[in-house]
Amino acid sequence: MQNSYAEFIKCALQVNPYNYIKYRGKVHSMSEKEYNDEILKICREQGIQVIGLADHGNIHSGEQLRTLLSDNGIVVFPGFEISTAEKIHIVCLFPENTTSRNLERYLGKLDLIDEEDGVAPSRLSCRDIGRIVVDDLNGFWYAAHISSDNGILKMGQMQHVWKSEHFKAAQIPSSREHLEFSYKNIIENKDPNYFRNQPIGLINAKDVSQPSDLTLLEASCLIKMSEINFNCFTQAFNDPESRVKLATEMNENHHSVIERVQVFGGYLDGFDVRFSQHLNTFIGGRGTGKSTLLELIRYALEIEPKSPSSKKISTKLIEYNLGIANGRIELTISSNREHGKVYKIIKRYGNPLVITDMDDIVSNLKLEDILPAIEIIGQNEIIELIEDEESKIQILDRFLSKKETIINEQDQILRDLKRNREGMITIKEVIDDLGQQVQQLPGLEEKIRALDELGIREKLKNVDIISQEKEFFRLLNSDLEQRKSDFPILKVHSLDEEYGHFLHKELFDEIKVVVSEVNGEISTLNKSYEKIINEAKVNTSKIQNRWEENKEEIEKDIHKSIREIPDIHGKSGKDIAEEYKRISSNIARIKPLSKQKGQKTEEYKKLKDERLILLEKLRKNKDGVEDELRGTIKKVNKGPLKGKLRINLQPRKNRSNLIRFLANFQGLGEKTLEWINEAVDLSIPALCEDLDKGSSNLFEKYKEFGLSQAKADILARMTIEHRLQLEEIQLLDVIDIQLNVTPKGEAYKSLEKLSKGQQCTAILNILLLDNKDPLIIDQPEDNLDNAFIANNIVSELRKHKMNRQFIFSTHNANIPVFGDAELIAVMHEEDGQGMIKGGFIGSVDSERVKQSVIQTLEGGDSAFRMRRAKYNL
Repeated sequence: MQNSYAEFIKCALQVNPYNYIKYRGKVHSMSEKEYNDEILKICREQGIQVIGLADHGNIHSGEQLRTLLSDNGIVVFPGFEISTAEKIHIVCLFPENTTSRNLERYLGKLDLIDEEDGVAPSRLSCRDIGRIVVDDLNGFWYAAHISSDNGILKMGQMQHVWKSEHFKAAQIPSSREHLEFSYKNIIENKDPNYFRNQPIGLINAKDVSQPSDLTLLEASCLIKMSEINFNCFTQAFNDPESRVKLATEMNENHHSVIERVQVFGGYLDGFDVRFSQHLNTFIGGRGTGKSTLLELIRYALEIEPKSPSSKKISTKLIEYNLGIANGRIELTISSNREHGKVYKIIKRYGNPLVITDMDDIVSNLKLEDILPAIEIIGQNEIIELIEDEESKIQILDRFLSKKETIINEQDQILRDLKRNREGMITIKEVIDDLGQQVQQLPGLEEKIRALDELGIREKLKNVDIISQEKEFFRLLNSDLEQRKSDFPILKVHSLDEEYGHFLHKELFDEIKVVVSEVNGEISTLNKSYEKIINEAKVNTSKIQNRWEENKEEIEKDIHKSIREIPDIHGKSGKDIAEEYKRISSNIARIKPLSKQKGQKTEEYKKLKDERLILLEKLRKNKDGVEDELRGTIKKVNKGPLKGKLRINLQPRKNRSNLIRFLANFQGLGEKTLEWINEAVDLSIPALCEDLDKGSSNLFEKYKEFGLSQAKADILARMTIEHRLQLEEIQLLDVIDIQLNVTPKGEAYKSLEKLSKGQQCTAILNILLLDNKDPLIIDQPEDNLDNAFIANNIVSELRKHKMNRQFIFSTHNANIPVFGDAELIAVMHEEDGQGMIKGGFIGSVDSERVKQSVIQTLEGGDSAFRMRRAKYNL
């Protein structure tokens, strides 16, 4: 599938034919055919798609090379290099279909009629030649080697030529940085004597006299075109800042890209477009599918809108588009996180998304592994984002270099705290249960003492001993039943299956032998251990049987003694004896529990000490996040946001998660907890400490902020489990975003004091900053005025789009036109289907796209001309 967007094309704009080398007093060591073949070969190897063929004042010598290149898909702009009356060297190029006869006529019009003397200057000035080439001959020219001999800057006193409206391109020897210092102010348009309303397009176009010259970095430059033709080429120099680049100025693509979107079913059925890795815009009338497309992309990525109202609208739209047709959407994505690997995301209606590689092998990766930081903003969602403190702080996450490490560490601490909490709760329940049983012991012992005073204990003294012995056997048998192997087998990793190949496989084979021997011994130990336990059970059982036999004799004596117990206060001696036996048995059972309670209390204390360490680690982790965020905010405030925005961090001022947690308690609600937002210097550790001191203390401390005694009582009755959960809550940070509201100087206002449009302005400034994943916005111009879009948003888009993909739907011409969108797709409706109008996709250098932009966004040709007339432009 052919790309429809504008992209940078590698162009070598001063390639000379075979005979040119004579002007340097040299000869080739190869034939003309070999020379031409080698030029073609190197063009293919270097990815050069456009050649500017320009001999000195000669147009016939390069015909064979031109034919060869053209026949093999290389676009050739024919032309010549000439010297002006001032002896400035310039290169003139013309459309690819220009004939030799026309070129010959052009030379004559420029007063260059002697082809044999290719270096003789014209009698026309540079300004005159430039005007004739552009206005009369529909050609293009650039000043050659401007900082060398016969260069416009080297010669000096050529401001009138430099400032000419027909002068649009200049060739420099290498990078901007290597230019002589005295020329830099001119090149950067800072010299008032050379100031231009539109900057010059700087190119590299080394004078290629032998094929190997084409391999040099300075032999070619990059020109952005949606179609490789002369019209798109020349239009690029109307916006050189965006469309003309030196090879040294182009960064490799190190950001994630949605490369292709395909829709199957619904209003956009059949939609299939390859996206540019830079700025993509979708324009068209209302109801043509612009917003639908962006919502389908959101659905495919399973990213929900932020507000309930937006979710409801999005859900209905997806149901209407994909639900009825049981359709699907497929995205092809190049992932920065996965080092440029390409994946396909398939989202079928009502099904989870599926991720595959380009060989259709299902991946185990999740979306957050591929596009961890993609941002999708629907219509009016910027306003919703402004009102959500958590969303605002998340915007700054992109600036945290250690974010992943910090989050992983935080997750581990929270997991450890949860495990610790569950352990404490379990042990506390055991301690409470043991405590309730141990509390019975004093009463039981008092009853025994009362019976002792009646002489019962002396008669039944063996009952105590038998009860204790019986409890001994019960505990021993229970312990033997619970015994498990304490010697786990070591795992032997398979070198081939788990680690692939090793450099020192023979050493790891030796380790396998060692581990195998160890496991053999452990297996032997476990068998011995199991045998020991089983033998202990058998032997214990035998001894217990003998004890049971002996106990029968003793119990006969006990029964004899029971018969001798007289009736007391209406109770028979037998009843008194049974009561004594029951009390004695309970005492024998409960007494060991005191020791167990002590042991469990020690375990609980260790968990509590561990918890203190974990909580401090969590606080330090939070400190680390805030420290890095503060440092990042300082850099951003002094760097890309300077003069536009100012961001201040207010650590842990967002208490919404604490309020949500407490609002679940019976008797409390979010309204009754508003005092939490009013409380000064409230922190989780301080609140937990206040709860420990009781409801009266809690009430006294926070009553001035609105806490009532009744609500303090409810909070103080919090269970241990809830108290531990409370300790794990982290208060979130708040960022105060302030917008500079004056065009001159600095006067900042916080978001809550700004209009809706100004609020959107502030957030968009941040959204456009550093992020390696795409930003997708539906109608970013909503709530913004044209002046801000033209002067702010557009400049930020132009600055950042080389390092990030943007996908916008818009009704505002400033974004696709002045933003110089690489892809403009014109949406329209036909037979009840939203689609891209046939052929109306590309960039503004495409005549059909340009006319569509005028018709769709500017109100048509007549309205466009009327505005120009009204403004007297």
